[in-house]
Amino acid sequence: MDFKGHSNGGILAGSLSVAVGVNTGFLDLQGPNLEHFINSPLDSGDFKSMVAVFVTGWFMAVFPDLDTTSTPQKWFIRVMFALLGLVFLADRMDLFVVLAFASLLPLLHHHRGWTHWKAAPWLVSVGLAVVFEIFRAKNSWISGFSWNHVLDFLSRYWMYVFAAVVGHYTHLFLDSKQVRGMWFIRNAEDHH
Repeated sequence: MDFKGHSNGGILAGSLSVAVGVNTGFLDLQGPNLEHFINSPLDSGDFKSMVAVFVTGWFMAVFPDLDTTSTPQKWFIRVMFALLGLVFLADRMDLFVVLAFASLLPLLHHHRGWTHWKAAPWLVSVGLAVVFEIFRAKNSWISGFSWNHVLDFLSRYWMYVFAAVVGHYTHLFLDSKQVRGMWFIRNAEDHH
């Protein structure tokens, strides 16, 4: 599958993740929150969370192929550089550290290496939660590193883990032989 096919799969994965987020209440669009969202969507915390959940699902659908030198990889590096600059200027060093680690992940191995493992979205989610906890512990005079904090972080932000898993498995499904010949899925020449 080519980048465009995986990007389309990512749109589906991101949309599904947002729908699950709304239906489970993770994204609260009830009563006053819905009214605030309708009146000022860009000012709504739930809108920002919706965009973040969608982007997580989309990103993980294209993530496994960012390990090859390509135009999408160049854009990924440019976007990550801009995001790192923005969060640095916003003095959000916790996000800066997580983004810095995330930006290097696709470059750690050859194509169809670890990024195509079924466990990859789980490893990325737990790994980034551990990085966040190490940063928190280093900057806290109250407590050190705690696996309980890592688990609390993952349970609090479970929707992002869900979106990462759905997006990543969408990529693996679109790369599988099971989608060959399905008329509704655009399938480019197998270039892997």
